[in-house]
Amino acid sequence: MIFNKKSLSKTLIHTASVLTVAFVLTACEAKTATRGNLPRDYKLAELQIGKSDRNMVARLLGTPSAVSTFDSSIWYYISRTTEQWAFFEPDVIEQNVVAIYFDDQGFFKTIQNYTKEDLREITMQERETATSGHELGILEQLLGNFGKFE
Repeated sequence: MIFNKKSLSKTLIHTASVLTVAFVLTACEAKTATRGNLPRDYKLAELQIGKSDRNMVARLLGTPSAVSTFDSSIWYYISRTTEQWAFFEPDVIEQNVVAIYFDDQGFFKTIQNYTKEDLREITMQERETATSGHELGILEQLLGNFGKFE
């Protein structure tokens, strides 16, 4: 088969176009990420109210993802699946939190399951807390170390 310059040029342009479109389409594929430690249902079923202590829960389910800040008798096992397209912010596809509650003696009391529907959005404040202290001026920064070298 003999190619002339014109048909070869068209073939190369067509091939380059197809490869570019394929590359762009695969580059825009969503990235899905699952993070966290969510206990299996059959493991949760092994917990016995008033009999399973913290050590037994830790052996059975593993260490929790978090312990409540204000009440150490609540352990949280958290799992989250997100999907991100290109450079956009990731979207939460699925979120599950299993809260294990202990009584005052450290024995298992109850379980509470939370899902994405229970999720509450918390807005961050952009303010900065003022601190007292002395800020160095440019002259103090430039001349501050003279005479301190030995």
